[in-house]
Amino acid sequence: MESNKSNWNLGEIANLPRTEKVLKQSGSTTYVRYIQSRYICIREATENQRGILLKVLGKPNSEHLRMVSGLPFCKDDREELFNGRRYFSFPFPSARDVQEVLEILKWNQSLVDQFEAASMHINPDSTFWVNDTTRNMLFQKKPQFLDARDAQLHPATDDANHYRLSIVHFFKGNLNW
Repeated sequence: MESNKSNWNLGEIANLPRTEKVLKQSGSTTYVRYIQSRYICIREATENQRGILLKVLGKPNSEHLRMVSGLPFCKDDREELFNGRRYFSFPFPSARDVQEVLEILKWNQSLVDQFEAASMHINPDSTFWVNDTTRNMLFQKKPQFLDARDAQLHPATDDANHYRLSIVHFFKGNLNW
């Protein structure tokens, strides 16, 4: 069952409207974070707790990531304008948010199966890109990933692929991402 509302039930597919936030504008180039399309509800909202929508975006390696305004950015979409270009990226979640999502998925195999059925493959015992960054010796920020097996953050390496997630919280008609 798919819906376009603002409160979802466990396992329900949520079709979110495109929503954008500008991250950086540099000359004729604009970098935008956005959400849109199909997410699956993995936790319902209650009076005391936000609900969670999850979208699995595949397993890119660090070559597909760049740093924009000190945050990881992946060119998921682009728009050619008359006088410039706009690049769009789904936001990267915090390590804490990823851990919360993984804890839910580890205890609910039927949810994992729903992601498989929706062609959003996920292994809760794998590694995941996060919004958290580290600095290298030249004090440049570098993306990190969370290893679900040890619950630790690790700096990105050039050749490893990690899952990318988009997490949206919902509560009383509001979406937070």
